[in-house]
Amino acid sequence: MLVETSMWEEKYKVHSFLTDRYCRLSVPAISQLFQETAEAHTNAYNMGYHSMISQGKAWVLLRVYYEVTDYPRIYEDMAMRTWSRGYKGPIAFRDFEIRNSAGEVVIKGTSTWCIIDINSRMPQRCDKVMEGFPQCSRTAVAKELTKLQPGTEGEVVNSFKSPFMAIDKAQHTNNAMYMRWVMNALDETDQKRNVRSVDISYVRETPMNDVITIKRHRPSADEYNFVMENSRGLSMICNLRLE
Repeated sequence: MLVETSMWEEKYKVHSFLTDRYCRLSVPAISQLFQETAEAHTNAYNMGYHSMISQGKAWVLLRVYYEVTDYPRIYEDMAMRTWSRGYKGPIAFRDFEIRNSAGEVVIKGTSTWCIIDINSRMPQRCDKVMEGFPQCSRTAVAKELTKLQPGTEGEVVNSFKSPFMAIDKAQHTNNAMYMRWVMNALDETDQKRNVRSVDISYVRETPMNDVITIKRHRPSADEYNFVMENSRGLSMICNLRLE
């Protein structure tokens, strides 16, 4: 639903399958709903999956940062708003916020995307595709997404093949799956506490059956750094920081 001329809003209920064991909206679900809302927005302007695939192109998420002041609870009604902040060359900028049932903004963030050629997997310029797409200059968070530097080399906490159910329609591991694997790699006490910010950089695509190794480093009591690597000699595929 279009709101405030250039913003798109989708209303959701926090069903049980979107929550963690503590009945909060889960961190992976935030990623899933952000992707779903962004896709609804682009679909409304013939820039969604089917339209892009017909042109031999696809949207790919590069970076996401968001802050959390509170988590919507199980069965609560909530709304997610998203808007484009424009583009520069091959990079498109998109912000979002989640409002709870009282209308309060409890989660807010920013992201960068690019358009790739589905055959070469190389980035494409945004100008022709995004011509006429509504833009909004308002920023959800006071943070510009610069390159996220990997932290100190950490301990290996898991290694596995990217399974069938992790692969999405773009034929690579879906961005929300990385968040699921990271949350599973936290200590139990930290899984219980509320994550207050997420900063993630998607560096390379991961196809099905690629072996993924997760390394974890804890620079402070309130911070985790994660690096994910693949088995094809291309090293880092994802770099993530939680607080």
